[in-house]
Amino acid sequence: MTTYVLHGGNTKIDSVSNNEFFKQFTSIVPKDNVKILLCYWAREKKDWNERFEIDKAKILKQTTKQVEINLVDTVENLFIKLKDADVLFMSGGEEEYLRPYMSKILQLKDALNDKVYIGSSMGAFLPSRHYVLSLSDQNEDDVFDGLGLIPYNVLCHWNIETNKEKKISILKEKDSQTQILLIEEEKFTTLRI
Repeated sequence: MTTYVLHGGNTKIDSVSNNEFFKQFTSIVPKDNVKILLCYWAREKKDWNERFEIDKAKILKQTTKQVEINLVDTVENLFIKLKDADVLFMSGGEEEYLRPYMSKILQLKDALNDKVYIGSSMGAFLPSRHYVLSLSDQNEDDVFDGLGLIPYNVLCHWNIETNKEKKISILKEKDSQTQILLIEEEKFTTLRI
């Protein structure tokens, strides 16, 4: 069984909800020593280290456990490090940056067995069956395929979404049998599958 913690986006805001989200990185793991992998493939590579340091600080602020946090930079590195890790975090960002990696991580479901997957925005879309991008500066007219790790279609940034009916309609047109998860910014939902 894998635990999925899916966040609706905007982790950079300092809020009670986001603090609770960052607490999940360690509190959900029933161990005193937690190994966490942070992945920023949905962002430009030049931004990875900065985002890593920001998120690392937020995770450490919300825990009293012993924590080891590492950056994942390649697909090979992901699968090697995931063998010993407890948590994998996929950051939000842009579909265009993440898409080239998706065909290379199709076996992620097996590698996540008995682990925790945490994803925010684009990282929450990744394990879904299908999704539609949220923001007006993105392609909001197409339904994208996720990895299908969870039996849900996902819509993030739901509280600021301006085309709610359209997004639900095109998702249902593509896949009427799959339930849609609607996740607001700064909020998260937990699934055990």
